[in-house]
Amino acid sequence: MERDVLSETLTDFGMSGVFYAVSELAAPWGIEIPPLPGTVVFHLVTEGELVLEAAGTTTRLVAGDMVLVPTGAGHTILDAPGSAATPLFDLPRVELRERYERLSIPGPGARSEVVCGAVSFSGLGVARLLRSLPPVLRAGHGDDAAWMRAAFDVIGRESRRPRPGSDVVTARLADVLVVQVVRSWLESGAHGSGWVAGLRDPQVGRALAAFHADPAAPWTLASLAAEAGMSRSAFADRFRAVLDEPPMAYVTSWRMDLAARMVRERELPLARVAERVGYRSEAAFNRAFRRAHRMTPGAYARRDAAVIVLPEGLVAPDPVRAHQ
Repeated sequence: MERDVLSETLTDFGMSGVFYAVSELAAPWGIEIPPLPGTVVFHLVTEGELVLEAAGTTTRLVAGDMVLVPTGAGHTILDAPGSAATPLFDLPRVELRERYERLSIPGPGARSEVVCGAVSFSGLGVARLLRSLPPVLRAGHGDDAAWMRAAFDVIGRESRRPRPGSDVVTARLADVLVVQVVRSWLESGAHGSGWVAGLRDPQVGRALAAFHADPAAPWTLASLAAEAGMSRSAFADRFRAVLDEPPMAYVTSWRMDLAARMVRERELPLARVAERVGYRSEAAFNRAFRRAHRMTPGAYARRDAAVIVLPEGLVAPDPVRAHQ
């Protein structure tokens, strides 16, 4: 049976919260969200409305809408276009729990309530999946609209009337909704290029499925092309056109991501890790790992858990280093 890499990626998202914030906002207001590399930023409107400006686009959201900024790029949310925006970490806020805050902007105008968050991820392949997404991704309103609406309502109630455990309920439901928004996009078929397009491509996808099923095999351009049923040159051209990287560069990158995970888990000696990712020589594996991660496997294993340091002392596990 063909390996379903996308399903495995969604199952193994490895999501953890960097921070969550419930914001009570009265117009006029604006918040400038700084770049948060290696995270998925989301905004869920539970009351009122807002305008999101990101990547040169303007998106209007009303109560019950959710939007993702998959790459953690800097963006702005406003009550209306043209409103002044204050940097997020310059605004006063109350810390309710570690990484869970309440923010308030008083004003004379219309009221909005927004649940915002930034989540990091550790799953193998997630970074590639997220890079395939559009810069702003809005929640769909298809077959899953009813249960998503119910989840939105629960989050809204928990944010307006906090009870013991409200932070946990809000964070867990938000995490589920993030994955659902990504899954809805996958089902929409709106992906012309990138990793997802490569997996779905009839020819390139066959080669990728074969590689992911056995990354330790002695893969070459010729053997990958044979899996795709194409000549080497035609396969290389198609692979690069769809995924924007050469086939063997992809092979090396995926192997090094897989190796980084195994090194972090510390369950296998380095010689066995090398074998699992297709290196018969530990010295060659060490050189490849150092090129990919800018340190030796031993140093990578010994280092403290890497963190992204955010303003005001917020920290999160670094999902980027192992997915470059």
